[in-house]
Amino acid sequence: MEQTPNPGYGAVLETLAGEIELAGARCILLDSLIGGVMPDLPEAAREKLQASLQAIDLLSQHLAGLSAFARRLGMETEDLFEAPVALALQDVTLGALADRLLTALGGESQGVEERDQAGDLDLF
Repeated sequence: MEQTPNPGYGAVLETLAGEIELAGARCILLDSLIGGVMPDLPEAAREKLQASLQAIDLLSQHLAGLSAFARRLGMETEDLFEAPVALALQDVTLGALADRLLTALGGESQGVEERDQAGDLDLF
């Protein structure tokens, strides 16, 4: 990435915490969507989805804990040392996520949005 900033570790941890929170919010949305269709499903399908809802809830709580941990570390970490984020940003395969991280850390947006080059669609 061209002209990647070198923010302090505190800023990096705060940005990471925000992205983890966004992932957690998406888990909550998924949980709500699945919960909304459950009443319309046969009993056997509802039982299968119930376990999935519990896993999504656990993931949401897991992400909330990680976010709180990263945020507290960010608050406690002085920005005396720069974080070399260029190589780490290159490892982020979701274009929209990489662009949000880059701009949150002081870099220039590459113009990637969720709806276009956000990342590859994995079908399984």
